[in-house]
Amino acid sequence: EHGGSLSAPWGFRDRAMSKRRAPPRPSSRVLAVALGAAGAAALVALVVVPLIPTAGPAAPAAPGAQLVIASPAPGSRTASATTQVSLLGHAALALRTLAVVGSVSGAHSGHFARYSQGDGESFVPTRPFEPGERVTVRSGLDIAGAPSGTWSFRIGRRLPVGGHEPLPALSTAASGVAHFASAPSVEPPVVTVSSGAGDPGGDFFLTPKGSRGQAGPMIVDSQGRLVWFDPLPGDEAFDLNVQRLGHQHVLTWFQGVVSDAHGVGEAVIADDHYQVLYTLRGGNGFAPDLHELQLLPNGVAIVTSYQALAWNLRPAGGAAEGLVWDGIVQELDVRTGLVEYEWHSLDHVGVESSDFTPSPNPKHIFDYFHINSIQHLADGDLLVGARNTSAVYEVDPAGGGSVAWVLGGRHSSFPLGPGARFWYQHDARLLAGGLVSLFDDEASPARSYQSRGLVLQIGAPGSTATVLHSYTHRPALLGGALGNLQTLADGDVVIGWATTPWFSQERASGAVVFDAHLPNGDDSYRAYRYHWTGTPRTPPALAVTASGATSRLAMSWNGATGVARWRVLAGASAASLHAVASVTEDGFETTLQLASRWPLVEVEALARGGAVLGTSAAVPTSGTVAASSV
Repeated sequence: EHGGSLSAPWGFRDRAMSKRRAPPRPSSRVLAVALGAAGAAALVALVVVPLIPTAGPAAPAAPGAQLVIASPAPGSRTASATTQVSLLGHAALALRTLAVVGSVSGAHSGHFARYSQGDGESFVPTRPFEPGERVTVRSGLDIAGAPSGTWSFRIGRRLPVGGHEPLPALSTAASGVAHFASAPSVEPPVVTVSSGAGDPGGDFFLTPKGSRGQAGPMIVDSQGRLVWFDPLPGDEAFDLNVQRLGHQHVLTWFQGVVSDAHGVGEAVIADDHYQVLYTLRGGNGFAPDLHELQLLPNGVAIVTSYQALAWNLRPAGGAAEGLVWDGIVQELDVRTGLVEYEWHSLDHVGVESSDFTPSPNPKHIFDYFHINSIQHLADGDLLVGARNTSAVYEVDPAGGGSVAWVLGGRHSSFPLGPGARFWYQHDARLLAGGLVSLFDDEASPARSYQSRGLVLQIGAPGSTATVLHSYTHRPALLGGALGNLQTLADGDVVIGWATTPWFSQERASGAVVFDAHLPNGDDSYRAYRYHWTGTPRTPPALAVTASGATSRLAMSWNGATGVARWRVLAGASAASLHAVASVTEDGFETTLQLASRWPLVEVEALARGGAVLGTSAAVPTSGTVAASSV
């Protein structure tokens, strides 16, 4: 959904299992019970249909067995005490024995739960593990990084982190805030278009936040007029996007709070009626973070997350017993919430890779990596972007989560040609033809006087990365965080200019075809452009204000994209309503003056061909009444 991106829905499974593929087994519920001492546990798996009790230690994988990707990965030192043991690969569906033993907590019982895609399952322990202990798993499967089927991982010493950054004082009475008589609970910031108004390239998808207007996911048209807004009192939204789930296009976004520059909340998936289909709250004790929500059509959601761990920071110039933020990638089964795959930065990228140094304050948590983008690649690898190392990593899940190559940062696999060095980037994407796009923040701290959108040409590791396109804004803008670059099918790019209020669309030549901004003091995490069709389940809203012998009608339908005209029906009673006027749709809220006073009035939203799309409630014209829905 990023224009020229190479993202493909089935690549991960193909990469993991193409060498050893077997047909999946029929779905069945599995209950696992661990028995025996910690040193030599036996596990019995009871299958409802068919009933096949077995016992004894798991046997090693047979030659030619199908590869399975396990999480926590062999050798991981960062697992959660409440982790599942995720087994991604069709061979896992034949699993009947599994021994899971903690060096402190002993043998663990639990149950198996299958992924809705039919390509693996998770063993969900009944009780948690102990921080710092070593967990050994015996599976009898060919595990990536542990072909014998036996592997170990360590439970991280996780620190509780509480509280969140206070939201800015909300000002809806100030200038730059929209107000609607028919939707009084909707008070978003106003979008001002400075050039390109009316361009037919689609709507813009934003998540405004700041001091002007409410925070929430928002769609505006090419004139800056509101299409849809969902205010989130007490929360903020990030990364409103259009993606595919199965055969339908859906809206996705993060909503929650911000704690130490990380999000703590939930990932939301809604349909084109703006009805929430799924709310993902993460797995293994990790909440979704604000930075990324990538949705694969087969029902897998990829999210970022964070945890704070006790860690040796001496390689980065800190204390041996320091505190650090670990960047996490999770692949979640949308339908079940199970964790199908998990990757941790601390297992694969050292703290010495950071562009920053730890604070001498022993209570400060070192944000050495700051994961802020993930892309699922066609070959099954993941492209992971990290702000605080100024680098982009290709991660190989089938290789145990190892890093295949690094672009940028202290340990780049590619020499950087003139102008190719970037700092504190966001939204890294691999495009067709060996291109990498990203938003180059260049701050904070400031490395330049302006941020830019950047497209680099790369080849095999060892070849020089060169600049293909560098997009800047006039006047120059420098954003200390956030930002994105979306590539469109026609070669244009949409750029969200980070912590500034601006977003724009540019040609490959750098010519600006659209430029707009939120009020000063507001920003949007990213900005996207799509052609979108929304049909709300809620009815249109109508507000009527009586004034002498006339009535002022204000009508809206939050999220509706197909309304061409409004038809006004009036009468003495609900049974006698008849058409008395019509008016062309005029943005989010359309107004009309009725010269005659009628006891009741309602409005119909009409499509371009005249079909009735929706009808408001009947509203009395005596006094001011608002029949509003959000």
